[in-house]
Amino acid sequence: MLKEMIFSILRPFLTFYAIWRYQSIWGLKEHLKTHPGKLMELTYLHFFMNKGSFVGLNSEIKGVPCFPHGVQGIFISNSAVIGKDAVIFQHVTIGSNTLPDSKHPGSPVIGDHVYIGAGAKIIGGITIGDYCRIGANAVVYEDMPPHSVAVCASTRIVQKANLDNTYRTTLGGKGYYFQDGKLHPGTPPEKE
Repeated sequence: MLKEMIFSILRPFLTFYAIWRYQSIWGLKEHLKTHPGKLMELTYLHFFMNKGSFVGLNSEIKGVPCFPHGVQGIFISNSAVIGKDAVIFQHVTIGSNTLPDSKHPGSPVIGDHVYIGAGAKIIGGITIGDYCRIGANAVVYEDMPPHSVAVCASTRIVQKANLDNTYRTTLGGKGYYFQDGKLHPGTPPEKE
């Protein structure tokens, strides 16, 4: 408990020092490969955690990827391999498949110059070739040859009558609903 409290006080200073000393979070990642140290490892992990992200310390990333919208929501598995000049948009998952009896257990190996759209998922021990493009929200779990494109299935629109999209929640055992920019106690009034 005391260690956590001390680290939470020192964290901003450690992050500043790490970025200054190693020029970027990626420089710190490279340094930690040959000079492990708990304090700097925690600094590295908390840098991404504060952005709702995870980039595994043991992941192999050749060069610095391009993150056009920052690293928000990015997940890169500890065992993933990413080639140089990758473009990775927000909320991308490059994840391992840890089920040994599945078709592609392991972590993705992604080639050079791969473009990964927002919300895309690349899962399992698969290979993505050089110069591939993965569209927004596409889920890739099979190998992709070089110079290929993966796209998400087109959206199917289903017409429904009288949809009620009111957000409802329970807090402290009491029901609430969201309307007009705030939570209200009780149940929402009937729609006309």
